[in-house]
Amino acid sequence: AHRMQRGVSAALEATRRCAMLQGHSRLALQALTELGCAPARSFSTAAAKKPDKWGVQRTPNGNLPVYRDIRNHNTREITIIRKVMGDLNELRAQFLREFEVTADRVWVKQGRVEIKGFHRPEVIAWLESKGF
Repeated sequence: AHRMQRGVSAALEATRRCAMLQGHSRLALQALTELGCAPARSFSTAAAKKPDKWGVQRTPNGNLPVYRDIRNHNTREITIIRKVMGDLNELRAQFLREFEVTADRVWVKQGRVEIKGFHRPEVIAWLESKGF
């Protein structure tokens, strides 16, 4: 009976660890696979699905790094996509094809892309549809 209780408590501990680790970070994925848990969000399959030359890394909380910035005393609104890896110009070109934005309103900076105007909800939906 003692061995059976030990096995049950080990299973409960593994289940508790799975619940704590799901949705936290890429590093937790390794711990989840070691425990034999299916992750709540798959991080590795997104890169396998898309043949894009660029990628967007999620934040430690699991959110997409798309932000709104207000400049020039509330007269200029900018949407910023951070944590972009790979070919930023390819991301810019795909963004220009998908959205009704002219080329002079999209800027490529080091590690991020800035878009003039408030496009945060559309950009998040677009990135999620791409598998990020």
